[in-house]
Amino acid sequence: MRSRYRACICYLAGRLILGRDAAAIYDCSGGGHIDAAELLEENNISLLEARPPLKKHSASNGPAAICALYNSRSGEIYLDIASKTKNIFKAYASADCSLFMGKAGGNLVAVYDYREKSFFKYRLCSARKTILTCGPFCRDCGWEKLKSAKNGNL
Repeated sequence: MRSRYRACICYLAGRLILGRDAAAIYDCSGGGHIDAAELLEENNISLLEARPPLKKHSASNGPAAICALYNSRSGEIYLDIASKTKNIFKAYASADCSLFMGKAGGNLVAVYDYREKSFFKYRLCSARKTILTCGPFCRDCGWEKLKSAKNGNL
């Protein structure tokens, strides 16, 4: 599976499960930020169907299951979030017949790619991809720390 397509799936799952909007996603395995808007535009992602509708889901914080079908340039992406309280999801991408199992918590989304037979981690963050590679001790990829350091406020 293309790593940017996998990142796109993790971004969508993270937004649904965590309810957190993010400007970028950081690929912990490969390193580097990926701009979320570019990621969705590059893959031409659009929501086809969601059960229950996402607007109703966001209004209630219950443990409702979510099934979402997205259309992309390469095929369809199916996300199944069995229970929001457990933060576990399954995903299937028809583009290359890839199956994923993942979990989201805090600002991290960890996923197992059955085709690659490997785990991958992504972090949803508010930083833009123009920031230098973030370090292990940064919160939100060190955006605020980087601004403070540039202003001499460390």
